[in-house]
Amino acid sequence: MQDRSFEADTKDLSFDEIILQQGELISDQLNMLRQEQYPPNAQKGLRQFSLAEVAYYLGVTQSTIKKLHLEGKGPEPETSSSGRRSYSAEQMLELRAYLDKHGRPGKRRYVPDRREGEELHVVSVVNFKGGSGKTTTAAHLAQHLALKGHRVLAIDLDPQASLTALHGIQPELDNVPSLYETLRYDEHRKPIADVIRPTNFPNLDIVPASLELQEYEYDTPVALTSADPHEGRLFFTRISRALEEVDDRYDVVVIDCPPQLGYLTLTALTASSSVIVTVHPQMLDVMSMSQVFADAWRHHENDTRRRGRYAA
Repeated sequence: MQDRSFEADTKDLSFDEIILQQGELISDQLNMLRQEQYPPNAQKGLRQFSLAEVAYYLGVTQSTIKKLHLEGKGPEPETSSSGRRSYSAEQMLELRAYLDKHGRPGKRRYVPDRREGEELHVVSVVNFKGGSGKTTTAAHLAQHLALKGHRVLAIDLDPQASLTALHGIQPELDNVPSLYETLRYDEHRKPIADVIRPTNFPNLDIVPASLELQEYEYDTPVALTSADPHEGRLFFTRISRALEEVDDRYDVVVIDCPPQLGYLTLTALTASSSVIVTVHPQMLDVMSMSQVFADAWRHHENDTRRRGRYAA
């Protein structure tokens, strides 16, 4: 129940004003928690990694890392009072670069950047049903790939901005632009490079989300029926074209899609080289998954026809 002081403060307000005030109150309380949890600048950090974890992410044995340390090679780890060594994520990148540079010719690569001719890999995480684990899967996949040495861009395409929040960004307070600024049809469109932000994981950047993304669902039908509908008809290529601007900066793009088959999801699917459909072993989730596959196939057929029709 709400306390009496809140009721007293809102008794002369309209229903809309009360809802807005409650939203602002919740946002302020979340920001206060963030200030307390991530001092001094309310920015989310990243813990140290144990020797075993570093060995796993680098793909070497623990003895290899110990030997490098004893020989004074690579970054200096943090050593606890009990003698346990740990490394930061930045130091893992240094170790990876050192191993890659001093490894034997012709042997494995420790820095898994794209080779010449390799295309950017775009993975969309989708399901029409909410609560299927899309955001959790997208976050873990992007973070794991970054720790494995890949250059990763995470795109939060869900207006709820859960992936954004997981990386310590509060859209309504931090005033960060979303991918809508890159997808919009008017003269205010921005390059995707202008909306990319770093995260607390080295090698992992993010395009945050906000409620503004929902505008794309309204703008696209208008663009389709405008006096010059060419841009609207090619709406499904807008993410693909945006990513071309930063193609050389990343190895993998992970897109967290909204729980619906709208224009945002269709645009993401068109840009994707792979799709992950998250599903729980329950009847409603399995039914939703079957709809994803059926609609994705119909979209693929329609997309093929549109590409041929509007290629000119």
